[in-house]
Amino acid sequence: MAKSDIRTCPACGGDMARDVRADTISYKGLTADVQQPGWYCRSCDEVLLEPADMQATDMAFLDLKAEADHLLSADEVRRVRRKLNLSQRAASDILGGGPRAFQKYESRTTMVSRPMSNLLRVLDRHPEALDDLRDRRKGP
Repeated sequence: MAKSDIRTCPACGGDMARDVRADTISYKGLTADVQQPGWYCRSCDEVLLEPADMQATDMAFLDLKAEADHLLSADEVRRVRRKLNLSQRAASDILGGGPRAFQKYESRTTMVSRPMSNLLRVLDRHPEALDDLRDRRKGP
């Protein structure tokens, strides 16, 4: 193992190595199993997570949060947008949220808001309502 593959544990002075281990995340009583990359001490229970390590599980946490808060998940947002035959930019333009909103929702960098989640649910059931939104965007 190369020297760069080992760190000194700040808690006990032992060796820490890169690994991916099973972990459980929870939110409002719901749980999800994730694979958490990080630096794990071989001598004690210390774990160090770098920003990229946390990003690996942040997406799973956002999905869990969406489920607990009864919001659409990133995959559901993508499914509805595609059902409506809209690009991410067109969806943002017609439905709101900013020019990159749907890119952020679908990549799990931003949670979809409750109002947007509800609007997408309505459009999922009544896609013909999209025509009315398009017409209103053009103005009188």
